[in-house]
Formats: sequence, structure tokens, C-alpha cells
Amino acid sequence: MNEPEEKISSRKREESFYMANDGQNHIATPASTTKRIGELDLIRGMALLGILIANMQIFSYPYLYTSIIDAGWWQNAWDQTALWFIYLFVEQKFFTIFSFLFGLGFMIFLQRAKHKTDRPIRLYVRRLLFLFVLGLIHTYLIWSGDILLPYALLGFLLIFFYHKSAKTMLTWAVGLLVASCLFMIIQTFLFDNFMAARAPSVLVIENLIQDSVHAYSQGTYMDMLIQRLLDSDFGMEFNIFMMPMILAMFLFGAYAGKKELFRNLNQHRTGIKKMWRWSFIIGTVFLIVQVVLRTQVDAQNSGYNMAHIIGVLISAPALCFFYITSVLLLLQRDIWQRLLRPLKAVGRMALTNYLLQTVVCTLIFYSYGFGMYGKLGPALGVVLAFIIFGIQIIASNLWLKHFKFGPMEWIWRSFTYKGVFAKTLEKED
Repeated sequence: MNEPEEKISSRKREESFYMANDGQNHIATPASTTKRIGELDLIRGMALLGILIANMQIFSYPYLYTSIIDAGWWQNAWDQTALWFIYLFVEQKFFTIFSFLFGLGFMIFLQRAKHKTDRPIRLYVRRLLFLFVLGLIHTYLIWSGDILLPYALLGFLLIFFYHKSAKTMLTWAVGLLVASCLFMIIQTFLFDNFMAARAPSVLVIENLIQDSVHAYSQGTYMDMLIQRLLDSDFGMEFNIFMMPMILAMFLFGAYAGKKELFRNLNQHRTGIKKMWRWSFIIGTVFLIVQVVLRTQVDAQNSGYNMAHIIGVLISAPALCFFYITSVLLLLQRDIWQRLLRPLKAVGRMALTNYLLQTVVCTLIFYSYGFGMYGKLGPALGVVLAFIIFGIQIIASNLWLKHFKFGPMEWIWRSFTYKGVFAKTLEKED
């Protein structure tokens, strides 16, 4: 049976967005903004707010060290409330959303790239190499809390799953989380002295707190560079335990991409509601486990606060899915579509906005700016995060009225596609 003329015409228009034919070979060009999935941009924008709230602690005071010992910081009721709010509802929940979207973006990118070039993996590798270099610069020259570098490194592992089935991706994702939990249970309850024996003393941590405050609030750039190296090294052990969860979220996202779940949201409405219920139940149960382990086990541990990671490894991914499905269900109502629409622009410029958050916050807290490091508590940090993000919403929407991509997104695409498109920053018709 012949295809309807309208469908054929639509398909040809789609192909024209993604391919340029030089007479012999297809030249790879970036995806048109008209092919973006709006829900993903909106969720990505929401995730950026959560990431900023969580990162504000690292920007504004030596949270890396004060979270390990009772250093007497921020004891008033407002700050304590903010700390618990961030711990329960923000920490690890939004960067897992970002990780999920990274894996989903990986699959969407390669699915589109294979229609544009016979070497889609090569394009993806170029994309990761740019992210890797940017992550190195961001981590060691600007701020130690960077997420781009581990994303780039783990992103290479996704290549091995490209041709695997969706079921295999899902099995590996669940397996990574379960295996990580079992490892943490063994090392916490069967070898409970292992971490404590390796942990620095309270005196060492107190000295690191003082050094951080001095370096970032009044030190020279070289002082800050040295402190960033110490911070990165100190946080490496915690980050290692988070790597399997990040890769698992990548694979969950790749699974969603493989199944094309976000292309047919209406067809998956029942599944979305089921996921919403179960992710809430599982996430809440393991969040309780997380809190109990932190208050009853970590509090008695003279070393790193590690036991509660057992709960984090399940509660964070589950609540990540609860947040995502909540947004998808809200978007079924016109009023929420209108209210949340401005977040799409923030999500379309995710890389630019993520880096801008670092630039703005380091200017506020570091000595080459206003030197507010160690002087602003968690409660005011949350307020500041909302103010900065509100400005980003306005700026992103204004920018995209005139340009197709954010500035960093344009550079990233230029590197990926080797400059084969020329006017990507021109004003849209």
C-alpha cells in the first residue's frame, strides 16, 4: 500500500533537516531545534534548579568537610531546616535526573546520527572529547564540584551498550545498583572498621575546613588552585561509590531512548502512572533507610559518612523517576504547560546555564569576587539559588528568541560536526 502523500512529504522535510547531500556522501549536520522533545528540555531545566540548590552548599562553604564531622556550622533553625530539605528532597535526586537525560540523549543522538553519517560513533566520541576537555578545565581551573568530567568518562562506556537490547540495558542498570548496595552493606556491617581506619582524624578535617575558608574567601588564585586539588582528591572516594549509580542512570536513560518512550508519551500514560506510584513508594522507603543509617550508623562512625549511601543508591534513582513522572503527569494539564513552559529554554541551554552557575557563584563566594565564602548559610543559599535560576529563566528565553542555540551548545556542536554548519547562531525566521 502506498504511503499517503502528506506522510511522504513530512518524511522528506524531516530528512532535509538532518542531511545535506553533496552528490555522493551524506554530510553530518546537527539536529534542528524543531525536532527537540520539549518535555525533555523542560525536565532538564528543572534538574538544573535542583543541581544549583545542591551545589550551592559546595560553592558557599566547606560542605565537603563539614558534612563529615559536627563542626558547629549553621545551627540556627532556618539553616537546619534548609539542610534537611536539601538532604531529603534535593541531594542526589536531580543530578540523577541529569544522568538519566544524558543516557537518553546518547541514544537519541546516535539514532539521529546514523541517518546522517555512516560513522555515528565517531560523532559521539568527538562530542565526549569536547565534554572531557571542558570538564578538566572546569574541575581544576574553576570549581572542584564539576560533573562534566565523570559524565564524559562514563559516557565512553555507553558505546558498548549501543547495539545491546533494551532488556540488556535495563538488566545492567538494575544490577549495578543492587551490586553497589550489596558492596556497601558488606563493607559497612561486616567490615565496619575498614572505612574508619582509612578516614582522616577530626583534627585533619578541621584543618581542611580552615584552609578552605582561607583559600576561597581571601586567598590568591594559586591558593584556590591548590585547595581545589585537595578537595578533588578528598572527594574522590565518595565519587567512586557514586559512579555505578551514574552509569546505571545512563543505562536507564538509554533504555528509555531505545524504547522511544518519550516519542509516544500518550501511549505510555498508564505506564507513567504506574511508575509514578511505585517510584514514590520505593523512593520513600529507601529514603527512610537512608535517614536511619545516617543518624544511627554514620553518626557513630569516626570515619566517612558512608553507610547511608546504601539508601541513597536506591532512593535517589527512585525519587528521580518520581520527579520525572510527576512533571509528565502535570503536563497533561494546560495550566501546568503554560506555567512550566519557560523552563524549556533553560533546558535547551543546559550546558551554558550549568557553567554560568559556576561563574556567578564563584564570583559571589571567592576572593576574586565578593569573598562571601563561609559567610552565607544554607537557608540564604537556597534563596540565592532561586534568584540566580530566575534570572537564568529570563535570560535563556530572551536569548532563544534571537538564536537557535546557547553559546556553549553552539561551540559543542561546532566541534562535534567539524564546522559543517555555518549559521547556527543566526536569528530564526
